[in-house]
This record gives sequence, structure tokens and C-alpha cells, in this order.
Amino acid sequence: MRWIYTENKSIDEALKSELKDKLNLPDYMIKSFVNRGIDTFEKARELFEIDNAPLFPPSLFEDMAKTVARIEKAVKANEKIVIYGDYDVDGVTSIVELYLFIKNFVKYNNIDFYIPHRQDEGYGLNIEALEAIIKDGAKLIISLDCGISAAKEVDFCVQKGVDIIITDHHIPEEGTIPKNAFAIINPKYSKTYPEKELSGSGVAYKLVCALADSMKIDIKNELIDFAAMGTIADIVPLTYENRIIARRGFKQIAKTTNIGLKALKEAASIKPDAIISTYHVGFILGPRINAAGRLEHAKKAVELFVSNDREETVSIAEELNNTNEERKSIMNKTHEQAMCMLKDKFNENDDFVIVLYNPEWNAGIVGLVASKVLREYHRPVFILTKSDDGLIHGSARSVPSVDIFEAIKAAHGSLERYGGHKLAAGVTMKEGNLPAFTKTVNDFLKRIMKKEDFEPSLHIDDDINEAINIKDIKVYDKLQPWGVGNRRPVFTLTGVEVRDVKLMKSNTMKFYARHKERYYNFLMFGHNDEDATTIKAGQFLDVAFTPTINTWRDEESLVLEVEDYKL
Repeated sequence: MRWIYTENKSIDEALKSELKDKLNLPDYMIKSFVNRGIDTFEKARELFEIDNAPLFPPSLFEDMAKTVARIEKAVKANEKIVIYGDYDVDGVTSIVELYLFIKNFVKYNNIDFYIPHRQDEGYGLNIEALEAIIKDGAKLIISLDCGISAAKEVDFCVQKGVDIIITDHHIPEEGTIPKNAFAIINPKYSKTYPEKELSGSGVAYKLVCALADSMKIDIKNELIDFAAMGTIADIVPLTYENRIIARRGFKQIAKTTNIGLKALKEAASIKPDAIISTYHVGFILGPRINAAGRLEHAKKAVELFVSNDREETVSIAEELNNTNEERKSIMNKTHEQAMCMLKDKFNENDDFVIVLYNPEWNAGIVGLVASKVLREYHRPVFILTKSDDGLIHGSARSVPSVDIFEAIKAAHGSLERYGGHKLAAGVTMKEGNLPAFTKTVNDFLKRIMKKEDFEPSLHIDDDINEAINIKDIKVYDKLQPWGVGNRRPVFTLTGVEVRDVKLMKSNTMKFYARHKERYYNFLMFGHNDEDATTIKAGQFLDVAFTPTINTWRDEESLVLEVEDYKL
């Protein structure tokens, strides 16, 4: 693995002095902050006050005022409102936020929601569904986490005399932008909203806040728990405002009043007093919410969170738990098949993208399999299957060095539909176009990439020569949660002398070592036989690590979690 030391931006000596004097920060932390864009004292102060910082006003969206006015008009006129959302966690949580606000806070009942079936309908707005919704009496349709590329579908609604509001966060493509929509709320489409990386649930929360402000309703921190879950599950960059949403949302998840979320926490064995983290959302709650849309229908997950019946929520939570176990089994089997296909097919010199297709694979788990193959091969991955419509559908996942959305655009002539982000996307194509699509994407990547660019790398904040202590490391709590766009801090200690090694359960290694007359506890997860042979008493290592604080029986201790090491 390549170690890439962050190129230090020039640090103003006055700023360095101010941070050291007023905040008592060590040099390595100051370098880390500056390289993360915290390069003024004002930004540093914002960081320390993040838990009390205001979110950007929703009114900064150009169409927010008219959106709020249209929804208020619908409520006064008793028009039927239908929320149309996506089937993933981000879509589900977006629907829950707006639906619960209108139902419980506005006390308006002429509202419904619609989620397309993943296998039968695919992602986004579709005319058949819209026709049924309109026939059923809808006068206002609000899209959540989808719709920014649905010009044709929006035009259909307009022709039927129905207003449609698009709220989304995906990248808008000229030519497919629904300019006849009543309003568009999308940070990537807006010229005035400063936070471009909101998730779909983040955009929905902005709409809820705008409605609450206009209607003089105090929602406190209600519903931000769902915005946080969508933000983390959709793996959007954890920029400043997204961190605020996630941090506040985690606290709300811990003490949530939503009986469905309580039931899901119980079914997932999350203790009532657990401090919620990215791990709980990304690896425990998120997969269970997603499981409904992957194997059955995502409306089950929405029903869990909007129900007022305790018995019903417990039953749905258990059902989602069981569905998630089934999802794991199917995913593991598909992953094994994918790896067998690659065994004799992959050529690291020629294959800059991996494209695997099996018409029998379950469409609900292709994105998960793509992520697993990506981690093993370090190349952009497409996992594709065939649907009842006769078309190939699938998901892409990418390495940080490749904007997969740009690569897909290069092959748009082979596609029926596509959409997504830099690191994740979806595609639909005719079966006969698969070879041309694969070649075009591969050729595009070969023009802009070198084989070496795919080598796994570890970004290092700084090499530390000072003492590391718990007080300083606690400062990093203000930068959490970690994720895309806000990676965990990684430092190095060079010339570490190993003094004692312990092999523990679950392939965990703990070793005690000295660096410049200071002693530290190192912890390495997932060690192998080679690690156990190499790391032994008397050995000198350069260690890349993330400093963490372990709490046991109210006692705090510093632990350096090993990311990589070199002799």
C-alpha cells in the first residue's frame, strides 16, 4: 500500500501561534486542520462550536418559497398530496420526514406516498406509476431523492394538469432537467445554496424546516434522526453541514420518540443507552432498512416508521431483520459467483474497469456485490443483471481516483438511462450494447488513468514527533463523523520498537511499543499469519495509525489503531 503524505499547505505563523495559544493544539494537529481547510481561527472556532452552529437557511434555495406556498395551498384546499420517493435508505428516510411532518405536525391527512418496485419499475419517476397516482386523485406530487432527470415524466404530469415539485440531490444533466416542474429543489442545481453535497434526506429536511418556519411550528430536533440516517447510508461527502445533520441526528436516534425506529433498534440489538455512531447507521440500521427494497418492497420500511401501532412496528422490525439475513445469504452467493467469473477473466494491465453480467442475479443486491468486488480488485466495478423488461440494469461502485459518473457519460450512447454520483451510479442498457459499453468505459479510463493509479493508497496527515495524549485526541471528536470527504485522521510514527505482542480473538493483535522514550498501545484488526510472524518483540516498525480513545469501566486510555505498517 502506498503511503501518501498530505502536502502541507503553508501555515501562517500568526495563525499557528493563535491556535497554539488559544486552543493549546499540538503542531501535528494544526497541520492536519489546515490541510482539511480549517485554515483560519474563525473556522477553528466554528469547528469547536459545531454542535450549536445553525444550518444554512432553506430560503437560500431559489424555489423554496414557492414550494412552501404550493404545499400550504394544497393543505388549505384539501388537495391530495402524493410523495414519490426512492427505494433505498435515503429515499425511505426522505419520505418519512415529509410524510410525518405533514401528518403529525400539520395534522393533514389527505396525503399518501409511492415507492417504485426496484425489480419491476426501477429507479425514479415512471409514467405508468404517475398515471395511476393521478387517476387516484393526486393534485400535487412531490419527488424525494429522485426526479432531476425526469423531464419526460414531469411533462406528462403537467399535461394532466398536476403540479409536480422535484426535490433531489443527484447531478442534473442538461437535456433531461425537468424545467416544466412547478419547482426544483436540488443543491447541485441551485446557484445560491452553499452546501452542494446534501443527501436526498438532507434536502427533504430542508423542506420540512422551511414548512415549519412558515407555519410557525417548532419541530425542535424531531425528524433530524431520519435525515442523519439517509446522509450516512447514501455515503455523501461529510462536509460541514452534513456533519452537523449527522451529529445532531445521532443524538436524536439515541433518544428517538419514533416507535418504529425504537423497534428497529431493539430488533438489531442496539442497547437503549448506546451512543450512536456511523457504524450503527451504516452497518446495522441502514442495511435493515435497505433490505425491504432489495428483496421485497421498500414501502414496508416506510410503514415501520409512520405506524402508531407498537405491535405492528415490532412485527415489521423483525421482518426486516429476517429479510436482511436473507439478503446477506443471497449477496454472499452472488459475490462467490462474481469472483469465480473474475478468476480467469481479469487482466490488471488491460482491465481498468470490471463489468460482470449474469441475468439470474438479484437486482436488489448488485450494488452491494459491486462494493465487495471493488474492495478486492481496486477497480471501478459494474454488476449487472436482467429485468423483466428485457433490459440490463445494474450498479457501479468506484475507487476515489475515478469519477464513475463521468466515465458513464462517455458511454451514454450505449445506455437507455443512467444516473448517480462520483463513487456510485446506476445504468440501464439493451443487452446487445453491453460489449460496446464496456469497451467505451475501459478506453475512457485508459486515456486518463495509469495502472499505478489503482494501487491502494493511504493518506497520511503527518509524521508525529511529539507526545500523543488523550486531551488532544478528544479535539478530533468535533470533526466526526468520518466518511467520504472527511476521512479519519491517519498519522505515522517512525522507528517504533515493539516490546510485547498479544494475539487476541477475531484476528485482532495488540502490541506495546516505544517511540522516542514514550510508550503506546497499538491495536490491529484483521491481522494475518504474516503479520503475526513479522510483528514481534525487538522489531522496529514505521506505523500508520488513527489515534482513538478506549473507555472501559469509566477509565479512558489512548489506543493507536493500526492502518498499515512497514519494516
